[in-house]
Amino acid sequence: MNEILRAVRERLKSESGLRIIVALGLAGMALILFSGMLSGKKETTHAAEPPPDMTEAAAPEAYRNELEERLTALIRQMDGIRTVTVMVTLSGTSEQIYAEEVKSSKSDRGTQSEASCVITKSGGNESALIAETRYPAVVGVAVLCTGGDHAAVQERVSHAVSTVLGIPDANVFVGKSGSI
Repeated sequence: MNEILRAVRERLKSESGLRIIVALGLAGMALILFSGMLSGKKETTHAAEPPPDMTEAAAPEAYRNELEERLTALIRQMDGIRTVTVMVTLSGTSEQIYAEEVKSSKSDRGTQSEASCVITKSGGNESALIAETRYPAVVGVAVLCTGGDHAAVQERVSHAVSTVLGIPDANVFVGKSGSI
């Protein structure tokens, strides 16, 4: 075994060994580039369009409402909490990423690429294919609930909200709800 390792080391130290290392490095980079091209094509072919009744302006509002409803349902299930009001603050608006078709051409000057949006036709209308919708980040959450004046309840609710949304505990306020 030692003889094989010694022979490989000597071979790699020679000029032909350097060529082998460079060739392997180039082959690795080509595989990485090729795998990136394949994964990019998969994303555009499996893209889903948002519901037609949801406008771009309404998407963040619907997203915020859904977050508030789900958090309310989660917190309401916690021990000692009956009434819950949740308010979520978002960082901005949603962003739509459109699917692109990339055409490459090779010439003496190198490779040139040209990207264009993928256009779909539906009922005589043409529109760009949406590959992904990125919703805005949650900036903060306020929770008013029964028992919100107790430190143990505040800690449990704050920890649950920060864990579910992936935001720091400092961005979650928990307080006692007023009586109706």
